[in-house]
Parts: sequence; C-alpha cells; structure tokens
Amino acid sequence: MPLLELAGLTWEIHGTRRGLDRDPLTVDPGRTAVVVAADAGEADAFADLLLGLEMPVDGRIRVGDQEITMRLPAEREIGLVPAGAGLLPHLTVEQNLALAARDDLAPSFAHGRVAFMARRMDIQGFLRSRPHELAHDERLSVALARALCRLVPVKVMVIEDRTGSGPCHAAVSAALGTDPSLAVLVVTDDRTRVASLASPSRFWETTDVAEP
Repeated sequence: MPLLELAGLTWEIHGTRRGLDRDPLTVDPGRTAVVVAADAGEADAFADLLLGLEMPVDGRIRVGDQEITMRLPAEREIGLVPAGAGLLPHLTVEQNLALAARDDLAPSFAHGRVAFMARRMDIQGFLRSRPHELAHDERLSVALARALCRLVPVKVMVIEDRTGSGPCHAAVSAALGTDPSLAVLVVTDDRTRVASLASPSRFWETTDVAEP
C-alpha cells in the first residue's frame, strides 16, 4: 500500500484550476517522488495543500489507510523541511527544536525529545549554535530534526526545493537515512535542480485542469 496517495487533487491559483499531470500520485515507504510546479508561488501553494494550510478544490489526500484531506495541520502525519531550512535566526538549534517538541508536552518531556532527536540525527555538536553559524546541509539536518520532533509521528516528509535556495539533496538523503520507512515528496519549481537526486521514483508536473 502506498504511504502517500493524492487522488483527483485539484486546487485553484490566480483563478485557474490546477492539478497533476498523472493521477493518482503515490509514494511508497522508503521512496522519493518529485512534484515540479510551474513557479515558486505554485510550489508553495501545493505544499500548503499537503500540510493542511489550504484546502483543495477537489480530490483527496491519504496517508497510509487514513484520509487526511480535511484534517488540521497539527493532526497530519506530514512533516516539512522548508527551502533554506526555515529556522528562526535569533534562536539556537536547541531552541528551534524545542518549539516543535513542546506542544502539549511538559518541559521535561520536550527536552528529552529534543535530546533524543539530536542524537538520532547526530547534531548534538551544534545544539547551542545559531542557524547562521551552520553550513547549508547542517541547517537542513536541523530542519529535518525539527519536523521529526513533532508530537504526531511523521510518516511523510515534504521537502521543498526552490530557486535561490541551496539544494535539497542532503535533506532527502538524511530523511531516508534516519527513517527508511518514510515517504519523501520533493516539491520544486525547477526540475533541473533535482534531476540528480539519487533515487527519485517518479516525477509529476502541475498542469491546467478543465472545469467539470
């Protein structure tokens, strides 16, 4: 069974209905797929659909055997590694992780979760560093650890790739290396940037969809 399935998914941007060029989109555990959007704005809009920040016009999103199309963002088993990592620059690495871990957890449990994830991701050495002190790939590792610190277990990892930001390859490798059961979906605005990914199962592109 696919871990992620997008079936009949359509959305609207700038007054135009959009969808994927092949239906359905499926990603199995331990695999990587890529969605190529027309531009950065549509790539952002598509990622927002997966995360529950926007609702589709039609179609469904499934993770495992559960439909999550209408679930709130905090209830979805989907994590995000933003383009450029999206870390808060005024906080240390440890504080960035703690923001994701603290929801509904006592401080001691949140601290323990951060420590566990730092060991798992091998980032203990720069917990007290600030994002600007890290290399690009290190920042991506922190962003991945932050996504995995969420209270709701993550089964699908959305990794953004955008023109103007560093490449996403390290985040894809780290995600599958940390948890081989994850399904990884890269959302990019430029196919050439991700053409050299080690094992992208398949590519989908966004396209216009005729009104019903």
